[in-house]
Amino acid sequence: MNLSELVRGGTFCLSKAGLAIGGTTTKAKILEPGGSSGVTFVIKGISYYVASADNLITFTANSQTALYSCIYLVCINSSNTITTVTGTEVLTADITSGKKVLTWPVPTVNTCCIGAIRVDAGASAFTAGTTALTGGTVTVTYYDLFAVPEAPLTS
Repeated sequence: MNLSELVRGGTFCLSKAGLAIGGTTTKAKILEPGGSSGVTFVIKGISYYVASADNLITFTANSQTALYSCIYLVCINSSNTITTVTGTEVLTADITSGKKVLTWPVPTVNTCCIGAIRVDAGASAFTAGTTALTGGTVTVTYYDLFAVPEAPLTS
């Protein structure tokens, strides 16, 4: 849906979240780079705010297969509870060769997607909440989002 089609309500993020690895390397943080020290987001037409802080984002205990890639949406509700939604794993080699794409998962109900974290597992499995988001075992990419993108990731 385009914003021009929106009659009432709407759910989107109004500022860059600045997602990055947390001080606890199995978690991520919000470090809004624009000087407002937090993120403004909208759920069903009502604005909310969450302050930047370390270790706000904890992954749920899922395992990701070695040599596979996956997107984890970072969602927040009106009470500032942050959760992650796990996407579908795709063999990383299939993404880089153009055989397959990496699709965005669907956000949970009554939440706003403020960003996403892509994890490309190396030779070892990635265990969410246990494996560090740094080092030689994974490659991690952070995305700050206005809304969930329409098109999948192709590389």
